[in-house]
Amino acid sequence: MVCAFRRTGNGLQIQTLEVPNIADPRWEKVTLRCKYDLGGKDLYSVTWYKDGIEFFKFMPGSPGREYYVDGVHVDISHSDHEKVTLLGPNTRKGKANLAGSYGCEVSSEGPNFQTDYRVANMSVAVPPKGPPILDGVRPSYEVGEILEAECTSGLSYPPAVLTFILNGKEVNRALTKDLQAGYIDGSVISSTRLGLTVRLERYHFPGGSLSLVCRSTLPGIANSMAQETSRIATLAASNQRLAQEPPKSGSRSKFESYPALICWLVLMIHAIHESLRV
Repeated sequence: MVCAFRRTGNGLQIQTLEVPNIADPRWEKVTLRCKYDLGGKDLYSVTWYKDGIEFFKFMPGSPGREYYVDGVHVDISHSDHEKVTLLGPNTRKGKANLAGSYGCEVSSEGPNFQTDYRVANMSVAVPPKGPPILDGVRPSYEVGEILEAECTSGLSYPPAVLTFILNGKEVNRALTKDLQAGYIDGSVISSTRLGLTVRLERYHFPGGSLSLVCRSTLPGIANSMAQETSRIATLAASNQRLAQEPPKSGSRSKFESYPALICWLVLMIHAIHESLRV
C-alpha cells in the first residue's frame, strides 16, 4: 500500500506523494515519488527529508546531491526531479534504516520562490502470511486438570508479539512462557512461540465451556492488523453438575428451620407457665 496525497488548484502544488506504508527489509531498493504542478513557473529545487533532516536535493542543470543521514543511502543514478531511490539493508554502503517520516519539498524559481511540502510515514516490516497456530487445547477438561497450550506465529519482521486471551480477558504473563523462536537461515524474518499453563477451576467454564484465543501483533507497526486463532473447550460430562447455578438464597433446608422452631416452643412453654401461675 502507498501513502498518497492529491491536491488540485492554482499555483505550485504537490499533487501526489507516494511512500510505501510498509517496506520489506529484504528489498534491495525502494522508490519514493513526489509529483507536482508548478503552476506555469520554473522549478528551483526538489528536496527530500527524513525525520526532518535533509538527505537529497535536486536542482535543474545539475545532478542530484546526497546529504549524510545515518541509515539513509540514495541511489543517485535512479533519483531525479520526481523521485528518490533508497538502497535497502543489503547495500554495501553501510547499515540502512528505511523506517521513518519522509517529506518532499518543491520550490519554484524567484522572485517569489513558492514552496509546497508534504510528508508521509514508512514502516519496515514483513507481516505474517496467516494467523498464529494454536496447539494443545483438548475438546474437554475436568475441573482441576491442567491446560497446556502453545501458540506459534507466522514468519514476520519484526518478531510478532503473542498474547493469550482466556474467556475474553488477557492472561497474566506469569502463566505464560516464551519458547525458543524459529529463524530462517540468512533471513531477518522469524517466528515467535508462547506457551501457556493454567490449572482449570470451575469459574473457567462459564456456561459449561471456555474460550482460548491467541493474538499476534507486530510491535510498532501502525498499519498492521492483529491476527487471531481461537479454540473452544467444554467441561467434561462428569463435571457438568459443577457448572450449575448454586441453590437460590430463598430456599432453605429443613435443618435451617430448627432454630426458629425451638424458639417458638420456648415461648409457648413460657406462656403456659405464666397462665398456670394466675
